[in-house]
Amino acid sequence: MGMTRRGTWLRYGLLSALLIGVHSGALWFFSEGVYHGGANVPLRRFPQDVDVFFVLTFTPTFIGLKFLWYDAAVRSFTKGFRPPAVMVVFIAGYVVALAIDVACLIAGSKPIADSGFAIFGSILQSPLVLILAGAIVAGLALQKDFPPHPEPGTSS
Repeated sequence: MGMTRRGTWLRYGLLSALLIGVHSGALWFFSEGVYHGGANVPLRRFPQDVDVFFVLTFTPTFIGLKFLWYDAAVRSFTKGFRPPAVMVVFIAGYVVALAIDVACLIAGSKPIADSGFAIFGSILQSPLVLILAGAIVAGLALQKDFPPHPEPGTSS
């Protein structure tokens, strides 16, 4: 799963599957059984209460595409320059933004929550993390092209 186009699409697919699973699991957990009895709705009755089209399209488009953009932007800035610091910042940005998106999906699955505002958080909050991480990666990648600074006291 390196910084190649194939790795980017593989990460996008795995991320979409993970987020669809989290969203479906949170919808099931917060289904009517949590509030009206001792157990959740049985799995055989669960899908009738879920907008499957929304779950299968929202996550890969609105959430997954920003990670796809982040991967492509980092790959274009680094162009083969991948020291450990760049990879740590790339992965940290990915993980923090993913955590924000998972929290927003779980908050948006609660029936008593305003799910529109909860989902809106994944559209406004995590891109800021990805932009910041991308800017740090770009700065690290562009810094390699600067000429070396001569030490004070030496003549050039």
